[in-house]
Amino acid sequence: MTNPMLRWLGRAESPVPPLPARRRETYCYLGDHRALTVTHRGHKIFLDTNDIGMTPHIALDGVWEREVELLLGRLLRPGARAAEVGANMGYHTLAMAEAVGAAGHVHAFEANPAVLPLLRATLAVNGLATRVTVHPEAALEAEGVVEFTSDPAHIGSGHLAVPGEAANYSRRVSVQAVTLDAALARAGPFDLLRMDAEGTEPQVLRGAAALLRESPDLVIVTEWSAPMMAVRSDLGGMIGWLAELGFGFWWLGAEARLEPVARDALPALPHGEVVIARALPPAAGG
Repeated sequence: MTNPMLRWLGRAESPVPPLPARRRETYCYLGDHRALTVTHRGHKIFLDTNDIGMTPHIALDGVWEREVELLLGRLLRPGARAAEVGANMGYHTLAMAEAVGAAGHVHAFEANPAVLPLLRATLAVNGLATRVTVHPEAALEAEGVVEFTSDPAHIGSGHLAVPGEAANYSRRVSVQAVTLDAALARAGPFDLLRMDAEGTEPQVLRGAAALLRESPDLVIVTEWSAPMMAVRSDLGGMIGWLAELGFGFWWLGAEARLEPVARDALPALPHGEVVIARALPPAAGG
């Protein structure tokens, strides 16, 4: 039977060609909900096969958050010092470690104990364990023990627990919290800070006040979810504090293009990525 919509458009109906079969010969299931694959850059990465957020994209395409990866590659140079809060399975950690080279160093913070073995294995199999220091703690504004929660089906969902969590955030564990200032006291100044902390980014920055002051060329590349941050902190106060320290703000768009954002527009931004810097280096393309 002819499709009536196609007849109305005056076009003949034709069969839809099948999609080409996708083959990822570099994918290997290891058992116990673990897999090993290769990113588009040639790095080996261990994955959690229970995850339906990041794992399908990395396993089938070898890519995750392409614009973030492009920008990190533009910003980091051999010998650079970088910190990452929310390293997860290590996709961006690999790109950062490659960019800083043997003379540079990356400090990767990951609080989720379910992810840490994957992260450590990924760094080891790529020969990068000496170039990246893994910190198995949550980076916050104060030291102590905090409750960490996550959705087992979304390995990137781990965050500091708050009242009224949805039922799917069923995995809960007590973890140690540290401040970046204490953990990185003798490691700076820093060139880049990457954050994906599921709403606790303001607390991370409050615990890095000295690092921000002592790193004049620091560029911060952060996930930006105003609703998630607002329920955990004074978002407006954090924005004002950063502006007083001389930082400006940019939105990360397609092909890693950067667009300036006025500070009063930040609370209304959609979920995405924001770059925070006193001045953008030329390589940022802003």
